[in-house]
Amino acid sequence: MYHLIILFLFIATSINNANAIELPILLPKVEGSKNYDLEISTLNQKGINQFNDHIFDKARESFKKAMLLAMQFRDPGLGIVSFNLGLTLHKLNLHENAVKPFLQAKKYARGNRVILDSKLLRFHECGFNPSIPCDEKPPSRIHIEGSD
Repeated sequence: MYHLIILFLFIATSINNANAIELPILLPKVEGSKNYDLEISTLNQKGINQFNDHIFDKARESFKKAMLLAMQFRDPGLGIVSFNLGLTLHKLNLHENAVKPFLQAKKYARGNRVILDSKLLRFHECGFNPSIPCDEKPPSRIHIEGSD
């Protein structure tokens, strides 16, 4: 009986991991940060709250503002806010628009495994670029012309 419970827990965990939903990432808190760091962090948190409340149009605007500030000030959080914008554009079914933020997130990931291991990022990287071989299958909600 004990072995069956362990087996059930293992299978349930595997299924949950395979169907894991990718969510926006919080910016790490840094001591002594500058005012623009605080503004970027505030916009990112606002975007996360809007994303979690399924207000994706507003989340897109918050993440876009955070990304523009991060680019302007060469903030180390650029990879995170770009990833969050990519996720939001994906939720809005603006998949081609999500490619650029996802690629920027990868470029500025700074070793962040959530970004680097993202299946959505990998799909957007190769799924819209025929010159890149793609092992990722598109999420069920995405239909790409010529992918049948």
